[in-house]
Amino acid sequence: MSDSDYSQKMPPANMVLVVILIGLTGVLGWQVWQGDDEGNLSDFRGRQVTPRGSLTLDEQENISVFQQSSPSVVFIQTLHSGDQVKGATGDRSSNEQSSGTGIVWDDKGHIITNLHVILESIQKPHSSLEVQFADGTTVQAEIVGGVLKHDIAVLKVNVDANLLVPITLGTSNDLLVGQKVLAIGSPFGFDQTLSTGVIGGLNRNVENDNRGILAGLIQTDAAINPGNSGGPLLDSSGRMIGITTAIVSPTGAYSGLGFAVPVGSVISSVNLVLERATEKVPTVIGATVFPPDMLRRIRVREELLKRGAYIAQIVPNGPAAAAGLRHATLYGTSLVMADQIAAIDGQRVRDQQDIDQVLENKSPGDTVKLTVYRGNRSVEMDLVLEAQKLFF
Repeated sequence: MSDSDYSQKMPPANMVLVVILIGLTGVLGWQVWQGDDEGNLSDFRGRQVTPRGSLTLDEQENISVFQQSSPSVVFIQTLHSGDQVKGATGDRSSNEQSSGTGIVWDDKGHIITNLHVILESIQKPHSSLEVQFADGTTVQAEIVGGVLKHDIAVLKVNVDANLLVPITLGTSNDLLVGQKVLAIGSPFGFDQTLSTGVIGGLNRNVENDNRGILAGLIQTDAAINPGNSGGPLLDSSGRMIGITTAIVSPTGAYSGLGFAVPVGSVISSVNLVLERATEKVPTVIGATVFPPDMLRRIRVREELLKRGAYIAQIVPNGPAAAAGLRHATLYGTSLVMADQIAAIDGQRVRDQQDIDQVLENKSPGDTVKLTVYRGNRSVEMDLVLEAQKLFF
């Protein structure tokens, strides 16, 4: 037989493939059904659902706290008006720059959050703030003011009264390590997210984005991630005992170390902003100082405390920054002091109250002479005062 005759009698390659596949399908089909043929298919029953039983007491408490508190938690984002950008839902005229969490403070429309959450909206032109409530209602927000020392900002919204569910306030004076806590926030933009944990430490100090030191914080192992900032830290009764503000992590994401500003500091900060919003704007140096009692707790020597007020934070682009003053820093867990203000125009100062008292009779634009200890060396420097911009 010739090669041509052989080729004519052989089936095409694709036909062989089809036959093989059909054969395999038949074999596989026989194997699949082989077991079922031994019984009656009409007797087949699906898997039954096992009743769950009652929720544990801990689960019930978590659910109760979330349902009670979540209407008071909002999602905050900074929007930058500019070029049209194409999103998943079509053309948008604003581009989200940063986001975080906020808390309904009262029935007058005040929302509180971390100052660093809204900082981009202050620093960048053509930016605006948007607040989204738990039911999806979204409104624009105005900035009332903030307190740098505690990283707290106060916003104002105009919204239906039924959406304003003020958070229930607790106290931070009687907290104990090991106490259960819950956090609600918007990690990575996932709003209304609950995480749980315990208090891992009290009176912690954390560096605040190169602006200085946040002092006296609550440490927790409840999962805190970017976007949680500004949300409530709650006790097992659903009372707010702090505002989540920082994490310590080599990656920038949760690693078991989250920190919250105690509710006592939150209350004093909000009261300060709201009171000053209706008063004459005071004159400031653009820096905050450590409370002496906090420094005593970390065993700073009394003779050093008597010398002056240690700088904790410096307002970016403010008078203290322009004068070249330096704030404290953290090296690992050690707090390293920097400049210490001993006197202003010859009047000795020991704490923030002393500084405010000296500045009471000063006006924006006045130049004062600071006596500053830098290490063991005393230096004199001039500082031009400015009006407080409701950021203290």
